[in-house]
Amino acid sequence: MDQQWNATYQNNIIPALKRLRKVQGVILGFHSVIDGIKRVKSDEIETILNTNLDLKQSVQEKIYAMPTEIFSPADMMAGLLISIKSGKSYRMVIRDKVTFRWILETFGYDQLKLGGTSGCMANSLAPLDLQKILVYTNPLTQQLLELFGENDNLYVVSQVDENIQLRHPHKAWQHKGIEAIHWGFEFAQGTKIQLNGITLTAPRTSRFYPCWNPVNEKLLLSPSFKKGVLHFIDQFSHFIVSGYQLLSPNYPDGTTCIDYMLSTLSYLNELKVARPTLKLHFECDTIPADAIRYGIRKHVLPQMDSMGLNEVELDYFIKDMHGQTLNQLDQENSVEYYFGGLVELATKSGLERIHLHNFDYYICLTKRSQRTSPKRTRQAMMLSAVIAAQRAETGSVGNKTTFNSAKAISISEEGLAQMAALAKHISAPSNFMKTGIAECNDYNVIFLPTKIVSDPVSTVGLGDTISSIAFLSE
Repeated sequence: MDQQWNATYQNNIIPALKRLRKVQGVILGFHSVIDGIKRVKSDEIETILNTNLDLKQSVQEKIYAMPTEIFSPADMMAGLLISIKSGKSYRMVIRDKVTFRWILETFGYDQLKLGGTSGCMANSLAPLDLQKILVYTNPLTQQLLELFGENDNLYVVSQVDENIQLRHPHKAWQHKGIEAIHWGFEFAQGTKIQLNGITLTAPRTSRFYPCWNPVNEKLLLSPSFKKGVLHFIDQFSHFIVSGYQLLSPNYPDGTTCIDYMLSTLSYLNELKVARPTLKLHFECDTIPADAIRYGIRKHVLPQMDSMGLNEVELDYFIKDMHGQTLNQLDQENSVEYYFGGLVELATKSGLERIHLHNFDYYICLTKRSQRTSPKRTRQAMMLSAVIAAQRAETGSVGNKTTFNSAKAISISEEGLAQMAALAKHISAPSNFMKTGIAECNDYNVIFLPTKIVSDPVSTVGLGDTISSIAFLSE
């Protein structure tokens, strides 16, 4: 089966790559930030806990009930341990400046990289020779903008006096300083943490993101960006939206996350009026706050053409739709569970396309009323899987994407096992294990077993790479 799927991969990625390079232009907003990458070391974590017994006790109490935001060192450490224990990627926003300083002074970082959904997508897409990539960055600091690649297809909106133009990020910075940083605590499969006689073991390689970003906590878009994009909108065919995880449910001034969601959506509607063919994709992130997820389901998704999310993010929405609590997010769930949730979310939100990217497999649902064929969707998913595997193996994306460079990377055996389970669950056609294509209700079902890198250089931003490439090359 591995050999057969390798052949299918090999025959399908080039058409998708050609389509990707014909995309007129893509806008990536609203989330670019500096990532502080930190490799998790068991002895370092245990030493921090064992030298502060009050912290250790508080963390012990919190690991059984996931904090929604970070207001203390204990919240941050509990989030990290929950992520390690489950082997899943979680993101939590830091709301307390003292805690931000504690994390910075206690852990520091191993390296700084471009992060945020929009930033990760930009640096993954740029080497693939897209025509034009416009990225939202706020603030326009030297430390942030110099993390973008040298590629001449990268742009930000720059305003000097009344003159608004598109410029390469390296030429557009306005001041110096680090005003926001998102940590990426990366841990390897098998990482073990001892906590009061309990051993927490990571079942797979993943990461935990504590995020400090007060400058964007209301997602108030830069006036120059809004004006510039409207002015240049005819040069762009796609917009990938992200960043709502930065919001708070409520603010001291009496406003709520819904107020700021509606503000961004009003602007996106302006763009759609100016450019009716503009395709909108929403890329989800870990959002522990109920009110923000509710706003996304009620207000954001109905305006989107497409959505991308991972299994943790989907699990949140499934529990929301079923009125369940979130204290069991670390449990393993079956492909049948995720598939049912994916169909339900797509149906209730009216999405034309929804893409789940899991560690071992991807599932994409596309409305059968649309003209895109399932084989075309599968080509795009395969391209994204190959590039993601190369990025995991080498730490970056190159501009010479060929299947040969990923041929030696194995097809996930677990992905194939889950594929068989789903085939039985939905009574898929007899050739489903060979094609990954079926139908369910009003949707085409495209299932893809992924390529697995056993010892990845980095996993930060892989989901963003997968979603953006699959959406744009379809």
